[in-house]
Amino acid sequence: MMIRLRRFACLIFGFSLISPLLQAAPQLNGIATHQELGKERFIAALYSESAHDDPMALLRSTEPRRMELKVTTQRLSARRLNNMWIEGMAINNSATSLEAHAENMVKFAGFVKKRLVAGDVLAIDGVPGQGALVSVNGVELGSVESDTFFNMLLATWIGPVPLSSDFRSGLLLAGRIPGDLLGRYTAITPEPSRIDEIAAWSAPPPETALPAAEAPAAVEAPAEQAPAATVAAAPVIAAAPTPTPAAPQIEAPPPRPQQAAPAPAPRPEPTPAPVRARPAATAVAPPPDEEIIDDLIDEDELEDSEEALTAESLLSRQLYHSKLKRWTYGYLKYPARAQKRGQQGSVRLSVSIDRQGNVKTVAAVQESRYSLLNREALGAVERATPFPPVPDEVKGEEFTFSLPIVFRLPD
Repeated sequence: MMIRLRRFACLIFGFSLISPLLQAAPQLNGIATHQELGKERFIAALYSESAHDDPMALLRSTEPRRMELKVTTQRLSARRLNNMWIEGMAINNSATSLEAHAENMVKFAGFVKKRLVAGDVLAIDGVPGQGALVSVNGVELGSVESDTFFNMLLATWIGPVPLSSDFRSGLLLAGRIPGDLLGRYTAITPEPSRIDEIAAWSAPPPETALPAAEAPAAVEAPAEQAPAATVAAAPVIAAAPTPTPAAPQIEAPPPRPQQAAPAPAPRPEPTPAPVRARPAATAVAPPPDEEIIDDLIDEDELEDSEEALTAESLLSRQLYHSKLKRWTYGYLKYPARAQKRGQQGSVRLSVSIDRQGNVKTVAAVQESRYSLLNREALGAVERATPFPPVPDEVKGEEFTFSLPIVFRLPD
């Protein structure tokens, strides 16, 4: 396993290592930038042994693949990074797959313990038979021993609902990378001091020495004392076969998904007829940049104040998020003028609701280049209010979720 990891690490640090375990070195398939609130957060890269421009072929592939993320913003909090994976998996995978991999998701979310900074490199290697191997700046943080789980992670980038349409397209260039972006990507390397900091994440806490007056007297161990027994860690069991991600993208005309009746009060299925917009869903100014929040809040204190993530709470959150997306899609219409003009694009909203499902704030995190599509995305949230109530398993006075909407005309 370590030989394969070093082979992949060569792509970051610029040296080569011959390994008999891999028949061909992974090739750079594509590069894409990710922006939020008009600011670039990271550059992503996708590696595979053979060139691909078909996302489903990459998701079904049994060859080694690598997802790589190079941070370009000043700070990228662990909370924001994990939310990206948790929400992306919720909207690109089936409920059955999410349930089967809830424990794996909790394990994965625990690998990145602190914020990443500009120049840091997060890598997720999909090694057949070994699953997803996670490292930061070349320091191995852990692994999830499931090939299926790696495919679920990959679906958050190239599945039906990626971070954006342009983001997915950039990763599927089959090696035809623009020179300027490739140059930027190659130039990003971690600071040497950060490698030691990352390694300390997994190191045991140092023992605190007692003052001399309080230190207990040394006791000589018996000569025949036997060493303590070592207990082997239980292996992580790989779950079911690779799922085929659902396709929630809006087409023209958009499909009408079936809606599950919300509890406790049943609500009629949404209809194509427009519903009067409610003031509660009026768009507000974008939330403050998380880099500013990081300057005001200590991330260690924030993590200590949050409840520990469990498989049950994470699964409830993912299923609820998926339900909210489907609910909104029931009120979504592809603007007729946009269709006539051939306008397509992606919009991503940040929506906060109270426990009764009433919208408190909604803001565009990413907008398309067309105002018609941007307005329709906000209008769908207005018409969908109130949303299904927050389930008891999901804690907090508010629930904030990312809502990706893809407008795509049929080929």
